[in-house]
Amino acid sequence: MTLHKLFIALICINFTMQAGEAAAWGQDGHRIVGTGAVALLDETATKALEEILGSLSDHSIGEACYWPDTVRKTPQWEWSAPLHYVNIPRSAWQYDRQRDCSDGMCVTAAIVKYANELTLSGLDPERRRQAFSWVCHLVGDLHQPLHAGYKDDLGGNSVDIEFEGKTHNLHQFWDRVVIHQQLGKGDSWNRPLTEPVWSTIPETWEPAGVVQWTNESHALAADTAYPPGKMIDQAFADQSWVIIRQQWQKASLRLAAILNAVLGDGEVVREE
Repeated sequence: MTLHKLFIALICINFTMQAGEAAAWGQDGHRIVGTGAVALLDETATKALEEILGSLSDHSIGEACYWPDTVRKTPQWEWSAPLHYVNIPRSAWQYDRQRDCSDGMCVTAAIVKYANELTLSGLDPERRRQAFSWVCHLVGDLHQPLHAGYKDDLGGNSVDIEFEGKTHNLHQFWDRVVIHQQLGKGDSWNRPLTEPVWSTIPETWEPAGVVQWTNESHALAADTAYPPGKMIDQAFADQSWVIIRQQWQKASLRLAAILNAVLGDGEVVREE
């Protein structure tokens, strides 16, 4: 599918941002990524996903893709909190599995784990629904740069900034603050970018490529996520908004490639 068709598909999504919500990259952001991906699925993957969820409405997709955040603080699922991010030392420029995720408890490893679960025959229907929810959610999380940020400041959570007269931490700024501001001004998250993400959707998915996605996000965290000072100006906010929109579109395309590969007519390319 061409990028032009992607924009048309995204524009058809019924999206409304509630200004008072606590996490814009949360329920609405994950719905953006999930519905964008579903619009790109091949026929086989679409039918398989409909069997898993029962419905492919925007509400059903959004609910499923946000589900991991709704349960992460419950006693049953509190163990899963580390799956939403990977912390990389400030001295390192790339992800290292042994150093950064030796126990498999990070977003990079979890994407592959739950994508693999979707390929298992005879998997309990609820487990299959959960596996989709995790894949959708974590692909979205990984494309927020500070979810692959520095270990010493907890992905920007311990970095205080000021924007429009209010104090936030840097992670909050990327998760929701700038998004609320831009959408509140009437901007559209799905308008075409100056530089297209891709011309076509990948027909294959390489699980090892998730490391590349991690490194990309980490590079964005290092190069563009931190303002030059505590005070964030509008120019920095505008630049951040462009990056966020680009990351949402990348996440949708990559999630679609995963789902087409594990549920549809695409192909999983594994290392020999």
